[in-house]
Amino acid sequence: MQNLVAGHLGRLRVICAAMLVSLPIYAAVVLTVPFAERPALAQGGHFLWIFAAISVLNLVTVMPVYRAMLAGARRVFSVSGQPGPLLRAHATAHLVAFARLEAVAVLGLVLYFLSARIDWFAVFAAVAAVGMLVLWPVRSKVTALLVTPGIGTQPVQP
Repeated sequence: MQNLVAGHLGRLRVICAAMLVSLPIYAAVVLTVPFAERPALAQGGHFLWIFAAISVLNLVTVMPVYRAMLAGARRVFSVSGQPGPLLRAHATAHLVAFARLEAVAVLGLVLYFLSARIDWFAVFAAVAAVGMLVLWPVRSKVTALLVTPGIGTQPVQP
Protein backbone atom coordinates (compact mmCIF):
# COMPACT_ATOMS: atom_id res chain seq x y z
CA MET A 1 0.00 0.00 0.00
CA GLN A 2 2.83 2.39 0.85
CA ASN A 3 4.43 1.78 -2.56
CA LEU A 4 1.13 2.53 -4.25
CA VAL A 5 0.74 5.79 -2.32
CA ALA A 6 4.38 6.75 -2.92
CA GLY A 7 4.08 6.15 -6.67
CA HIS A 8 0.82 8.07 -6.85
CA LEU A 9 2.27 11.00 -4.89
CA GLY A 10 5.44 11.03 -6.98
CA ARG A 11 3.58 11.26 -10.28
CA LEU A 12 1.13 13.81 -8.94
CA ARG A 13 3.85 16.00 -7.45
CA VAL A 14 5.82 16.06 -10.70
CA ILE A 15 2.79 17.18 -12.68
CA CYS A 16 1.73 19.72 -10.05
CA ALA A 17 5.28 21.08 -9.86
CA ALA A 18 5.30 21.56 -13.62
CA MET A 19 2.08 23.55 -13.37
CA LEU A 20 3.45 25.59 -10.47
CA VAL A 21 6.67 26.32 -12.39
CA SER A 22 4.60 27.76 -15.22
CA LEU A 23 3.74 30.75 -13.01
CA PRO A 24 7.33 32.11 -12.89
CA ILE A 25 7.50 31.50 -16.64
CA TYR A 26 4.45 33.73 -17.09
CA ALA A 27 6.16 36.32 -14.87
CA ALA A 28 9.28 36.12 -17.04
CA VAL A 29 7.13 36.73 -20.11
CA VAL A 30 5.59 39.77 -18.45
CA LEU A 31 9.01 41.13 -17.51
CA THR A 32 10.56 40.55 -20.92
CA VAL A 33 7.72 41.85 -23.09
CA PRO A 34 8.37 45.54 -23.69
CA PHE A 35 6.10 47.78 -21.65
CA ALA A 36 3.54 49.48 -23.84
CA GLU A 37 3.34 53.27 -23.71
CA ARG A 38 -0.40 53.02 -24.15
CA PRO A 39 -2.43 50.02 -23.11
CA ALA A 40 -3.94 47.92 -25.87
CA LEU A 41 -7.39 48.83 -24.59
CA ALA A 42 -8.38 51.93 -22.67
CA GLN A 43 -11.09 49.93 -20.88
CA GLY A 44 -8.59 47.92 -18.83
CA GLY A 45 -10.47 48.63 -15.62
CA HIS A 46 -13.59 46.99 -17.00
CA PHE A 47 -11.59 43.91 -17.95
CA LEU A 48 -10.14 43.81 -14.44
CA TRP A 49 -13.60 43.49 -12.91
CA ILE A 50 -14.77 40.98 -15.51
CA PHE A 51 -11.68 38.79 -15.08
CA ALA A 52 -11.82 39.16 -11.30
CA ALA A 53 -15.44 37.98 -11.31
CA ILE A 54 -14.54 35.00 -13.51
CA SER A 55 -11.60 34.17 -11.23
CA VAL A 56 -13.66 34.40 -8.05
CA LEU A 57 -16.32 32.14 -9.54
CA ASN A 58 -13.60 29.72 -10.59
CA LEU A 59 -11.93 29.75 -7.17
CA VAL A 60 -15.19 29.34 -5.26
CA THR A 61 -16.08 26.24 -7.25
CA VAL A 62 -12.67 24.51 -7.25
CA MET A 63 -13.26 22.42 -4.12
CA PRO A 64 -16.92 21.50 -4.80
CA VAL A 65 -15.91 20.23 -8.25
CA TYR A 66 -12.93 18.41 -6.70
CA ARG A 67 -15.19 16.65 -4.19
CA ALA A 68 -17.78 15.84 -6.85
CA MET A 69 -15.11 14.25 -9.03
CA LEU A 70 -14.09 11.99 -6.14
CA ALA A 71 -17.60 11.08 -4.94
CA GLY A 72 -18.25 8.23 -7.38
CA ALA A 73 -14.79 6.73 -6.94
CA ARG A 74 -15.17 6.87 -3.15
CA ARG A 75 -18.44 4.93 -3.37
CA VAL A 76 -16.80 2.31 -5.56
CA PHE A 77 -13.82 2.10 -3.19
CA SER A 78 -16.06 1.64 -0.16
CA VAL A 79 -17.63 -1.41 -1.84
CA SER A 80 -14.68 -2.94 -3.71
CA GLY A 81 -11.75 -1.87 -1.53
CA GLN A 82 -9.55 -1.51 -4.61
CA PRO A 83 -7.49 1.70 -4.39
CA GLY A 84 -6.56 1.95 -8.09
CA PRO A 85 -9.74 3.62 -9.39
CA LEU A 86 -9.85 5.96 -6.40
CA LEU A 87 -6.25 7.06 -6.89
CA ARG A 88 -6.85 7.63 -10.62
CA ALA A 89 -9.91 9.75 -9.80
CA HIS A 90 -7.87 11.62 -7.19
CA ALA A 91 -5.13 12.38 -9.72
CA THR A 92 -7.67 13.57 -12.26
CA ALA A 93 -9.47 15.77 -9.71
CA HIS A 94 -6.16 17.23 -8.56
CA LEU A 95 -5.03 18.03 -12.08
CA VAL A 96 -8.36 19.67 -12.89
CA ALA A 97 -8.08 21.78 -9.72
CA PHE A 98 -4.52 22.84 -10.60
CA ALA A 99 -5.53 23.64 -14.18
CA ARG A 100 -8.36 25.82 -12.90
CA LEU A 101 -5.93 27.63 -10.61
CA GLU A 102 -3.53 28.11 -13.49
CA ALA A 103 -6.40 29.61 -15.49
CA VAL A 104 -6.48 32.43 -12.92
CA ALA A 105 -2.84 33.22 -13.69
CA VAL A 106 -3.53 33.05 -17.42
CA LEU A 107 -6.36 35.57 -16.96
CA GLY A 108 -3.86 37.83 -15.20
CA LEU A 109 -1.45 37.42 -18.10
CA VAL A 110 -4.16 38.33 -20.60
CA LEU A 111 -5.10 41.29 -18.44
CA TYR A 112 -1.49 42.46 -18.50
CA PHE A 113 -1.42 42.33 -22.30
CA LEU A 114 -4.71 44.23 -22.50
CA SER A 115 -3.97 46.90 -19.94
CA ALA A 116 -0.15 46.95 -19.48
CA ARG A 117 -0.66 46.78 -15.68
CA ILE A 118 1.93 44.48 -14.14
CA ASP A 119 0.39 44.82 -10.68
CA TRP A 120 -2.85 43.23 -11.87
CA PHE A 121 -0.93 40.29 -13.28
CA ALA A 122 0.94 39.97 -9.99
CA VAL A 123 -2.30 39.76 -7.99
CA PHE A 124 -3.81 37.10 -10.24
CA ALA A 125 -0.58 35.07 -10.33
CA ALA A 126 -0.17 35.30 -6.54
CA VAL A 127 -3.71 34.04 -5.96
CA ALA A 128 -3.02 31.12 -8.31
CA ALA A 129 0.27 30.32 -6.56
CA VAL A 130 -1.30 30.37 -3.10
CA GLY A 131 -4.09 28.09 -4.31
CA MET A 132 -1.59 25.64 -5.78
CA LEU A 133 0.45 25.60 -2.58
CA VAL A 134 -2.67 25.00 -0.49
CA LEU A 135 -3.70 22.09 -2.73
CA TRP A 136 -0.19 20.64 -2.95
CA PRO A 137 -0.48 16.82 -2.73
CA VAL A 138 0.65 15.47 0.65
CA ARG A 139 0.91 11.92 1.92
CA SER A 140 -1.47 12.42 4.85
CA LYS A 141 -4.32 13.47 2.57
CA VAL A 142 -3.80 10.53 0.21
CA THR A 143 -3.60 8.12 3.13
CA ALA A 144 -6.78 9.60 4.60
CA LEU A 145 -8.45 9.13 1.23
CA LEU A 146 -7.67 5.40 1.38
CA VAL A 147 -9.39 4.85 4.73
CA THR A 148 -12.51 2.75 4.26
CA PRO A 149 -15.50 4.49 5.85
CA GLY A 150 -17.21 2.54 8.60
CA ILE A 151 -14.32 0.11 9.12
CA GLY A 152 -12.07 2.33 11.19
CA THR A 153 -8.90 4.23 10.57
CA GLN A 154 -6.91 1.43 8.94
CA PRO A 155 -6.18 1.85 5.21
CA VAL A 156 -7.39 -1.01 3.07
CA GLN A 157 -4.61 -3.41 2.09
CA PRO A 158 -4.80 -4.68 -1.49
